[in-house]
Amino acid sequence: MYDSFYDRLSNGFTGYDWWLIIVLSLVAALIMRKWPQWPAAAAIMFMVDAVAPFFYRWAIGVPPNFAFDFAFSRLDERGGVVVLLRLAIYFVLIGAIFFSKRRIGER
Repeated sequence: MYDSFYDRLSNGFTGYDWWLIIVLSLVAALIMRKWPQWPAAAAIMFMVDAVAPFFYRWAIGVPPNFAFDFAFSRLDERGGVVVLLRLAIYFVLIGAIFFSKRRIGER
């Protein structure tokens, strides 16, 4: 059971996924001004993460229907655990970056 769970999680993230998560989290944390904006920032960046592959594939010449299938399957084929983990990672990264920004900014 745990082997398949670990395999699903490790196969659920590619280099492109990690790059996108880190960049979007950094942007969201830098835009945030107060802690109550944290859930909205994480939700917005998660939505951007969900639609970014569609626009990327469409921009490089893939027809829209195939680009949409790719973007949707990226979130669907690996299971709901990976999708929920993506949102949790956004919360953690944005919170950590914003906390660091506030601590460094106070000095």
